[in-house]
Amino acid sequence: MELTVYRQAAKTRPDGTVVYKGEDALPYADGQLVMAADGLGGAAAIRHSSIKPELFDEDKLLDTLFVGVYDDYSDPVLQDYVKKSFFELRAVKDCYTDNVNNIKKSGYFASRIVSAIVLREFLYNEKLAAKNLFAALDRLLDEKTRGEAVAKVGAHFTEKIATKLREIAKNANIFYESSYAGLSLLGTTLTAMLYRELGSETEVILLTAGDSRPYVWTEKDGLCQLTRDEERPDGGMTNYIKVSDDEDFTINSRYVKLPRPCVIFASTDGCFDSSAFLSPLAFEKTILEAARDSASPDEMSAKLRDFFAENGRHDDSSTIAMKLSGFSGFDEFKRSAERRLAEIEKLYISQLPQLLDEDFIGEYERSMADAPDEMSLLVSSLRTNENVRAYCEEAVKDEAEELTEDDDGVRNAAELRASARGEVRKLAADIAADESDSGDLSGMLDAVKSFHAARDTYESMRSEKFAANLRAAADKYWTDNAPALINDIRNGKGSCPAVLAAEIKSAADALSEKLANLGSSAEKQKALFDSYNTNYLKYIGGEQA
Repeated sequence: MELTVYRQAAKTRPDGTVVYKGEDALPYADGQLVMAADGLGGAAAIRHSSIKPELFDEDKLLDTLFVGVYDDYSDPVLQDYVKKSFFELRAVKDCYTDNVNNIKKSGYFASRIVSAIVLREFLYNEKLAAKNLFAALDRLLDEKTRGEAVAKVGAHFTEKIATKLREIAKNANIFYESSYAGLSLLGTTLTAMLYRELGSETEVILLTAGDSRPYVWTEKDGLCQLTRDEERPDGGMTNYIKVSDDEDFTINSRYVKLPRPCVIFASTDGCFDSSAFLSPLAFEKTILEAARDSASPDEMSAKLRDFFAENGRHDDSSTIAMKLSGFSGFDEFKRSAERRLAEIEKLYISQLPQLLDEDFIGEYERSMADAPDEMSLLVSSLRTNENVRAYCEEAVKDEAEELTEDDDGVRNAAELRASARGEVRKLAADIAADESDSGDLSGMLDAVKSFHAARDTYESMRSEKFAANLRAAADKYWTDNAPALINDIRNGKGSCPAVLAAEIKSAADALSEKLANLGSSAEKQKALFDSYNTNYLKYIGGEQA
C-alpha cells in the first residue's frame, strides 16, 4: 500500500486562473520507490520568464525536456508522472509573464526535473531496479564491500543528476536571465528511498541531498528519522542539488534494514517543520491520528493534506510519499496506529497533558531572557499597575511640579499670560477713569481675547509638561526604589499603604509560583522530549553529518 500527500498554496486571479505557489515536486510512490523533492524558493528564487513555450503544452513537454538527453523516455509511468508534475505551469500558460508572481522560480523546475531523472534511472537501468540491486548486494560477502557498493549508487546519481539537469535546462531554456547574486540555479533537495520487502525486514537504500527527510515508523519504536539534516545552525543548507558554476553537490547514499511491519516515507520540511509541532512526537501523533480516523489510504492522505493546509502555512508546499510495508491491509495498520497512540498517551501525554500544545521550554527561556532574575520580572510587571503608579506619583509630585515651573516653555507661557492680563487691567483702568473714548471698548475686547488665548496656552502647556514630568519621575522612582520596597513588603516592613503592600506581595507570590511551575513544566517537557528522541534518533549515527 502506498499513499502520497501533496498540498500547495494557491491564489485565484480575478479571471479565475489558479496560480500555485509551491516548489515541491509531485511526490512519488510505487512498489520499489518513494520520493520527495523540495525546490528551493529562497536559495534558488531565480524567476525564469524565457522558458521554451512548448513546456506549456502537455503533448510537447517530454520532447522539449528530454530530446537529445535520453534515447528513450516512452515508459508510460515516466510520461504520466512528468506530465502531472508540471500541471501548475500549464495553469498559468496564458498569463505567465503578466505578473512576476506567475513566473516559476528555479527551484520549481529543479525539483520536477530531478525527480524525473531519478525515476527514469530506476525504470530504465536494470542494475538499479530494486530486485536486482538488492540481489547484487546480497552477493557481497562483507559489510565493507557492501558499503562501497552503496556509495557507488550515490556517486552514480550525483553524476547523472549533475549532467542531465544541465542538459535538460539547456533544452528548456532555463538559465540566469539577469543578475541574481548569491542565488543558485536549479536548486532542490531530494529524498528517494529504494526498497525491497523481504521476510521480516524491509531493506532501503537512501538517496538524499538537503533537508528533506526519510523516515521509518514502527509500532515498537515509533517515528525515527533516518538521516541527519544537511544544514547549518542558522538554517542554511550545507548540501543540495544545483547546477551553479563552481558549486558541487553530493547525493548521499546509505543502506538500512528495518523491521516489518513498518511505514517508510519521504517528507519535505513543509510537513515536519510545521509550527504546530513542538517535537517530532507531535508529527508522529498527527500521522497516526489521520490513520486512526480514516478508512483507506486515500482518506488518510486527504486528512493529512487538510491538516497541512491549515498548519503548514510557514511553507508553500507540504509533501509526503509513503509506503505501508508488511501490513496485511489498511485496517491492520490502523490497529497498530491506535495501539501506538495509546502508548504515546501513557508514556508522554499523561505525564504532562499540555506537552504538545504549550511551549513550556520556550516560554521559560523567554521569561529568563526578558530579565536577569525574578526581581527584575516583578519590577517590570508591576510598573504599569495603577496603585503602584499612584503611589510613585504621589512620592514625586513636588519634584514634578518644580521641574514644570522651571521649564522654559512653561515660564515663557506664564509671562505671556501675565503680560496679557496686565494689558486688560490697564485698559479697564483707563475706561473706568473715563480717560478714553468708546473706541477703547473694541481694544478691550481684543485684549481680553488675547488674555484668554495666553491663559489657555499656559494651562495646556503646564498640564502636559507636568503630566510628562510626573510620569518620568514616577518611572525613575519605581526603578530606583522598587527592589527595596518589594523586599520590605515581603519581610513585613515598610510604610506604604496596606492595600498596595498586599497587592505587591500577592503579585510577588504569584510570579514566584508561576516561574516555579513554568520551570518545572519546562524541565519535565525537556525530559519527555529527550526520552522520545532516544528512539527517534536511533538510526542517525555513522552516515554523513
